[in-house]
Amino acid sequence: MVRIGVLGFIVWAHHMFTVGMDVDTRAYFTAATMTIAVPTGVKVFSWLATYCGAGPRSMDLPLIWAMGFIFLFTVGGLTGVILSNSSMDVRLHDTYYVTAHFHYVLSIGAVFGIFCGVQYWYPLFMGLGLHQRWGKSHFIIMFLGVNITFFPQHFLGLSGIPRRYNDYPDSYRF
Repeated sequence: MVRIGVLGFIVWAHHMFTVGMDVDTRAYFTAATMTIAVPTGVKVFSWLATYCGAGPRSMDLPLIWAMGFIFLFTVGGLTGVILSNSSMDVRLHDTYYVTAHFHYVLSIGAVFGIFCGVQYWYPLFMGLGLHQRWGKSHFIIMFLGVNITFFPQHFLGLSGIPRRYNDYPDSYRF
């Protein structure tokens, strides 16, 4: 975790590939940003090893939300590796690809983590158990809804569709 934090201070300019950096600076920040994928991958595998090393488990609600978080965080991380390449980032800048990447890594990951915590701590604090079937239904609806909403945005971004527009050229019509 500390290594990821230190690398985060070094790669701050990977958000600024489109401002006219010289080639050497872009190459440095591309390499440094790709380097972050190594400790982050170790962190994801550590989470999975913790799950697998704990022995047989039932799929209770907090664990389901944690597995959903790991999946969404991994998809967002893989799209981040693509964006770490400065030439790809310049092409995908201000498209829906960046929007989907951001939501997978930060927004939805945080929401799934919050629901994981609520599912785990609410019964301990309140003394009341949460309904398992409703909780699993909530997870399934949320997981499907998130992926149906944000996964196609990767393809929209790769097609060049910009974000923050209220009208698009006719070439993007069906």
